Amino acid sequence: MLFNLLGTFVAGIGAAGIIILLYKYILRIPRPKAAIPAAAGAMMILFQVFLDYGWFSRATADFEGDLVVISTFEGKSLLQPLSYVIPRTDRFIALEVATLKEHESLPGIKLGTLHIIARDAPNGQRKQLFDCINNKRADISPDLSLTADDLQSKAKWLDMPTGWSTAACK
Repeated sequence: MLFNLLGTFVAGIGAAGIIILLYKYILRIPRPKAAIPAAAGAMMILFQVFLDYGWFSRATADFEGDLVVISTFEGKSLLQPLSYVIPRTDRFIALEVATLKEHESLPGIKLGTLHIIARDAPNGQRKQLFDCINNKRADISPDLSLTADDLQSKAKWLDMPTGWSTAACK
């Protein structure tokens, strides 16, 4: 967050410098009094829009095949009215494909790690069970053992969205 703030200030200072150079050396005319603050303010706003709307693509750029994005969530804010017109991705859930393991005694049940990643928030991980036969998923809790009885009685199975089953049940 500190780097975003510093980057915004640098963008504003850079825009002010460009306006000074433009009017002094290229146009060679007196500049309007509002030119520098207007250019700096506009550049700072544009830089923040770039940071907000480019976060998801920058966060997922290096995933390749290790992590697969299975769900995204859009964010809106009253302080950022553009987000109501063009929603932006603020957080997402990715499945770590390398951690997927099939249960030997329970056919169709896989265990994997989900990464919950949010902009300007701590990232989290969660172990998840995937029932590829019934298209269900369940969180793993400390009191849950991976036996058929526990999976039937203690696990809280939820319907699995389409993107999840495609990534987990290949």
